[in-house]
Order: sequence, then structure tokens, then C-alpha cells
Amino acid sequence: MNAVNKLDEHPLRFKLYHKDPWNSKGVRVLPVDNYLVFYLPDREENTVVVMRIMYGGRQIEGLL
Repeated sequence: MNAVNKLDEHPLRFKLYHKDPWNSKGVRVLPVDNYLVFYLPDREENTVVVMRIMYGGRQIEGLL
């Protein structure tokens, strides 16, 4: 939760997810230990929407 809370300070710090359609929608990925946090920064509202947190060893594209 500490890593997710830090997104408030620098929401664009992490890379865009490399595959479409998520890349073109602006979805970013924050690695935390063995997990990946997928989030979408909203610049107009100055918020971050966490879309999904999942174990990094899973079939990610099939679960997003």
C-alpha cells in the first residue's frame, strides 16, 4: 500500500504498459515485489485509479 500511496506524488513516474489496447489508453504499471499494479492517472481530476493488482507471474494479457 505504501508504493500505491506514493503514486499521488508522481503518477507519471512509471512506464506505460507495453501492449495495446492498454498502452493507447494510458495504463501504467508499477512493479511491487512480485506484483504488478495497473493504474490509470487522471490529470484533470488529479487522481490515480488503480485498475488491478496481480501476481507478476500470471498470464497478464488474459486477465486485464
